Amino acid sequence: MLVDADPTGFGYFTAALIATTGIALASGVQFVVIGLWRRRETIHLSYAMLCLCLAGLALGNLLLRTAGDLAGATSALRWMIGMSTLSFLPFVAFIGAYTGTTIAWRVKLLLGALTLLFLWLNGVTATTLFYTQLVATPGDVLPWGEHLYGIAGTVSIWGWLFHLASYSLFLWALWRAWRQYRRGESMLALLLGICLLVQFAALLWGDIAIDWLGVRSPYLDAFAFLPFVLLMSLSLAAQLRQRSMQLERARQDLEAEAHTRREAELSLRHIAYHDSLTGLPNRAHLLDRLAEWHADAVARGQHGALLLIDLDNFKTINDGLGHHIGDHLLQAIADRLLAVVPPEAVLARLGGDEFVLLLEPLRGTPDDMQARAQQVATDMIARLAEPVNVGSRVLAVGASVGVAVFPAGEQDVADLLRRADIALYRAKAAGRGTVRLFLPPMQQEADTRLTLERGLRAALEQGSMDAQFALHFQPQLSPQGELLGAEALLRWRHPQLGDLSPAEFIPMAEETGLIHALGNWVVGAACACIMAWDRDGVPFRGRLAVNVSAWQLVQPRLAALFEAQVRAAGIEPARLTLELTESALLQDFDSALATMQQLVAAGFKLALDDFGVGYSALSYLQRLPLDMLKIDRSFVSELTPEVARPLAGFIIDVAHRLGIVAVAEGVETEPQRHVLEQMGCDGLQGYLICRPLDDAGFRQWLGALSLERA
Repeated sequence: MLVDADPTGFGYFTAALIATTGIALASGVQFVVIGLWRRRETIHLSYAMLCLCLAGLALGNLLLRTAGDLAGATSALRWMIGMSTLSFLPFVAFIGAYTGTTIAWRVKLLLGALTLLFLWLNGVTATTLFYTQLVATPGDVLPWGEHLYGIAGTVSIWGWLFHLASYSLFLWALWRAWRQYRRGESMLALLLGICLLVQFAALLWGDIAIDWLGVRSPYLDAFAFLPFVLLMSLSLAAQLRQRSMQLERARQDLEAEAHTRREAELSLRHIAYHDSLTGLPNRAHLLDRLAEWHADAVARGQHGALLLIDLDNFKTINDGLGHHIGDHLLQAIADRLLAVVPPEAVLARLGGDEFVLLLEPLRGTPDDMQARAQQVATDMIARLAEPVNVGSRVLAVGASVGVAVFPAGEQDVADLLRRADIALYRAKAAGRGTVRLFLPPMQQEADTRLTLERGLRAALEQGSMDAQFALHFQPQLSPQGELLGAEALLRWRHPQLGDLSPAEFIPMAEETGLIHALGNWVVGAACACIMAWDRDGVPFRGRLAVNVSAWQLVQPRLAALFEAQVRAAGIEPARLTLELTESALLQDFDSALATMQQLVAAGFKLALDDFGVGYSALSYLQRLPLDMLKIDRSFVSELTPEVARPLAGFIIDVAHRLGIVAVAEGVETEPQRHVLEQMGCDGLQGYLICRPLDDAGFRQWLGALSLERA
């Protein structure tokens, strides 16, 4: 190796070495920072270590070329060899990361062992790893007059092995660059390939031209690393910028996705807690707010109110004009309610045509909140009573309101809703368009009704009807004392509530749909009684009347079911009279008439009960296939000898003109009986004749009547 013999010489070559050292050092420090910032990425940290080694190599070249003696030159050479040896591992790691190659741990272990071996030999050998002996040579003078210090020596076997290892690494790196090029990463592969070829050419120039052929020229390997440092720095910087841009785009995409997700979550939350038709809070939202306000009212000693609003005429409009009209009507109703609700109140749609208004708890007495709630409810009813324009239609719909003030001993919000519902039920029963406040007795009645419903269901499902229910019988006599028949009256001996009359449980059975099963049991029990009387020789030759609910009359195939049940019991249908109320004809007269004709065709006799207080249309009466017309007790109770032209007489005349038997109910006095006989009434029923009797008592009564008639 040739350097200037004048250690004080300074020129372009030395300045270039100083610049190369600075560039490599700066690049190394920069990528150390980048590598640590990038979470210790292999490509940046390995490149930083490689640049620091190259800076050390350039510094060693500078020290060697400016050495003053052989000892200084030997130390500089030893430094250069150490830096070159230390660059093996960073070089392999960088090439692997740059080209996407995974370096096996065995290769890393082998390179580490080789590096340690070369470093140890370079440190313990007097003439460095490269040479067996070193001598100073005459210095060369560069064209611009700069003097270089020179040394020469015999290359050792370890020096040749070092060169072999260096060339092997360069060839492996070129092969990886070629593979990278073949994968389509052409620009990255070309940059790496150019840097490697420049460095490889510099190594060949030093080993062949200078060492073998003796060309008097300085080594250029330090400068050959400069393109590597510059191009690779630019390449990594470009990759880093590209990755930063990708990360920025990814960040923007993630922010956009997060924004979209937040919007979607808000939309889903709105959908989950609001009614899609009216935009009002829905049941879930209402329950959350109600639970919150209820807890606050209990904790602070305040009182709030829950108003349950149900539209009175909505079902008729919805069924008659269609659901689209009904939807528009609900939207208009929601707007009207919003216009009159107080500030801080919560209006929600509970479902269907039910709305809920929640009044915020305030300080004061429960009476104050009751008065406020009733005033708000009255205002809402008045507002909803006004006609509503829906398209080209003007619709009228009212509302009923049930009010429950809280806290008032309720267990939870479900209990509070139930109380408001009970009050609403009372408001509708009172004629609709009214407000009812929940009172404790309402809860007792609701509990009783629930007890009745559960008891009836249990009796039907568990087969205990015969143990709890029984028929009582009230006879019907002609004015001459002849037995026309009897009416079967149902009685219930409830396990907890005791004896109950039909007026106490039949409405509940009709509302819950249990009337069908109960009615079937009554018919079966009546047939069983007739069979038992026939078997035991009881003198009953009339017809047994059984009450049939209006809800039963609309049951499909009622006539066929009754006929099959009666005949299966061994009874002729003609021995039963089915008593219908006028309310059974109100909803669908034609359908009811068809069912009645089917019952008559099956052999049953029909009676119209409580005539005169309900439907009472003569034009329809003459179309009904009736055998008996029962005069309501309200007309019978007015009968006295002093009353002129009583209505009961008119009803008897109508029945006779239609060929129907007229029977008066509720006959309790002799004057009533006398007047009815004078008007030609065909049958009498009431306490004057006989009170309702159980089976044993009725048998005794029949026996006594038979003896009396004999």
